[in-house]
Amino acid sequence: MKVLREVNDVQLNEGNLMAKGLNNLYNEKTGELSFWFDDYVKDAMMKLPDDIFLQVARLHFQKSEVLSN
Repeated sequence: MKVLREVNDVQLNEGNLMAKGLNNLYNEKTGELSFWFDDYVKDAMMKLPDDIFLQVARLHFQKSEVLSN
């Protein structure tokens, strides 16, 4: 996996192999991992200011947690 952007402990990752063309978010400190999303979402997240990026990442982590339970 390739890290495209890192803000504090949150990484925006690009998948490889079977996940090529997919992206996710990972929090190194808490171990939270988002669901995979496409390049459209990734491109939008790359343009966000750091504070908004972290807010959006938090929403992705919450959505992933709710749906995986």
